[in-house]
Formats: sequence, structure tokens, C-alpha cells
Amino acid sequence: MVAFVLVYIVLAYSTVEYLQQSYLRDAEAERSRGLSQQLALIRANIEAEVNAEVFLADSLATLISFSPESTFEQWEQVAMQLTRKAEHIRNIGVAPNDVMAFVYPLQGNERVIGLDFRDYPNQWQTVQQARQAQHIIISGPLELVQGGTAIIARVPIFSDAPHNSQYWGTCSIVLDIDGLFRDAGVYDLPDNVSLAIRGRDGTGADGEVFFGEPGVFQDPLLSETVHLVSGSWQMGLSLKASSAAVPVSNWVKDNLPRVAGYTVALSLLLSFILVLNAYRLAHQISMQDVLTKLPNRRHAMLILEQLSQQGTASRFSIINIDLNRFKQVNDTYGHAVGDALLVEVARRMRHTLRGSDTVARLGGDEFLLILPRVCTREQQDRVKAKLLGEVCGQPFDYQGVHLDISLSLGVACFPEHGNAISELLHHADQAMYQDKQQRKLSAVQA
Repeated sequence: MVAFVLVYIVLAYSTVEYLQQSYLRDAEAERSRGLSQQLALIRANIEAEVNAEVFLADSLATLISFSPESTFEQWEQVAMQLTRKAEHIRNIGVAPNDVMAFVYPLQGNERVIGLDFRDYPNQWQTVQQARQAQHIIISGPLELVQGGTAIIARVPIFSDAPHNSQYWGTCSIVLDIDGLFRDAGVYDLPDNVSLAIRGRDGTGADGEVFFGEPGVFQDPLLSETVHLVSGSWQMGLSLKASSAAVPVSNWVKDNLPRVAGYTVALSLLLSFILVLNAYRLAHQISMQDVLTKLPNRRHAMLILEQLSQQGTASRFSIINIDLNRFKQVNDTYGHAVGDALLVEVARRMRHTLRGSDTVARLGGDEFLLILPRVCTREQQDRVKAKLLGEVCGQPFDYQGVHLDISLSLGVACFPEHGNAISELLHHADQAMYQDKQQRKLSAVQA
């Protein structure tokens, strides 16, 4: 009898030890998955908010580019509408010849008027970068002359677009970084987690840490790359030392049967909560296509909605792209070759575009280009020619498979071909279908 009791106690103790260790392992795995999803959601939210609001505010630069003689009153009307639509735009400034002459709202920003960027090396560098690159450059986070910390999008303005040889000045969009991070969920992470962000001025993993502790990047548990209009940031996440697993306490050892039941119940409860939380986050996470790493349909629709809400103040074009004979590639060579072809086409298209353009994968072999400030037939033809040259100019080689790449393109311009996004997409889709039929006919005749 005594031996039986001893065996029972040993088995009970071993069971509790096993359950405790099993629980700790399962909880750690669930916690890592939950944190990974939460960090990915934060990354997607930051990308969507920054890129959408920068593209939204880009319409003021477009107005000045095509109407250099426009007045402060006209600028103010556009800036007023933009700040109403964008939650994180703190102010918008215009600097002819890189000397700040206009800022909206003026109240609280009076000190900015007359500021010559040449007198502020940390800002002058990014102003020059934007001018040389001829596209938007993200600057900061940095301390503002009027007080506070923000990130700034530098938009170069040329009075002879699209040739861009006559530099007019710059437009600066100042975004409230604290509000941006709050709405993106940066401050909603658990207390036992440390988050840091580096890459000031869009310099990515090589850049300076501007949020959190630099020690996070010595051995991060998780990391994500935030892709901006220009450059990137890197986010790192680690667990605080106090969150390390705690060994089974003496109290547990003294209450083996009770602890065994509580451990099982608690393990099931926590697993259920973590699964529910993971399911909730899975419906919110990621506006990125898994295969090509391009923006997906949801991300593209968000950008189109932001652009179209500006009305006729901002004209833009879209190009609907279909990869010809893609089904034949899948059927003949297998899905591995088809996936590799999609990734390569996405890479070539991304390499072709300006920093302010967007290429998204809508699904299957269908892509969509969003081209702000491209609105004339001449500009559209130039983009199409460059795209076809870069993407289709060289064959695709993969594990002994040699394929020629062919695209069908359909163009639509806002608002000429529709004020609603659905109308715009329908027009581009019809134009793409006509282009595909014409290519088939030409192939048959050849």
C-alpha cells in the first residue's frame, strides 16, 4: 500500500512536471505566433497609412506643377481639403526655390515661414535627394523647427512635367508620427514586449534607431520591414527579461493533484484565447500578396479610393496587366515554374516604376499599375513602352525552362474614363481584353 502511494505520488508529480513544461512550450509557441501576426498587422497599417496620405497630399504638388502661377489662396483651398481627409497630416508646406513661403495651417507654424532649407543640413539633404531622384523622399523622424517630432514627405516640384528639367521648389507633407503609431497599434503590444524601429530617413536595417531601445536588434524575437514610398524601416520585437518562463514553484509541488487539474484547465483556456485572438488578427492582417510581395487587391483599392476622393484636383492613370499564356505555362511546366514566372514579372515591373507609382497583384496572372500625375496619352504610351521593354525584353529562364514573356495592357484615366473606381477598372479591363484579342489576331496572321 505504501509502495502504491509512493508510486502514485511520483507519477502525479511527473505528470504535473510534464504538463507544466508542455504548457510552457505550447504557450510560448502560441505567444510567438500571436506576436508575429500582431507585428505584421502593425507593419501593414503603417505602410497603408503613410503611403495613402502621402499620395493624397501629392495632389497639391501636382496642382503647382501644372499651374506654377497658382496663388496662395488656391493652395490653401487644396491643403484644407487634404488635411480634412487625412488623419495624420499635421501641416503642408510649399517652398519655392526651397524657401518656405506657404504653410497650412498657419497657426502654430508661423516660425516656418521664410525658412531656407539650405540653413538646415538635416533637412536640406533629403530635399536635394528628392530633387535628384525626381520622386517623393521620406525624411525623418526629425525635430521640427516649430516644435515636435514628425516624418516629412518631400515632393519635388518641376514646372515642365514630365520632362522635369525646370526645378520649381518642394512641397513638404508633415505627418504626426505619434498619432500614426498609435492608430497602427504600436502602443497596443503586451507589457512584456519591447518594440524598436530603425531606419531614419528610410535607410532600413542600416539606419539609426528612432523608436524603442537599440538593444532589441541584438537578438530580436521577430522582425518586419516597413516599405515606404521611398526606402524602408525595420521593426524589431523582443521579450523583456522578466517574461522568462518561471519554474514550478514549491506550492505546486505541495498541491500536485489540484495543480494538475488547474494546469490542464488553464492550458486549455489560454490556448482557446490565443486561437481566438489569432483568428481575429488573421482577418485584419497584411495587405501584401504572399507570393510576389507586391501590394494585394485590398491595398490597391485603398490607394485608388484615396486618389479618387480628391476629385478632379488629382488626375491619375491605371494600367490593367494580364500575363499572356500563363495557364499554358502552369499546365506544361507545373505550378513551381508558374509561381517563379509571376515573381520575376513582379520584380521587373517594380524595377520599372517611379517611387510614387504602385504595382499590385490582383490575383492569378492579373496585375494593376497605379500612376499618379500620369494623365496624357503621350505619358501613358511612354510608360507602356518602358514596361513592355523592361518586362518582355529578356526571356525568363528557370531550371532549364526558357520562356518568352508577353503582356496585354489596358489603360484608363481618372476622371475621363469614370469617376467611380468600378467604372475605371471596368474600362481598363475592357481595354486589356481588346489588346489581348489584337495580339492573338496578330499571332495568327504572322
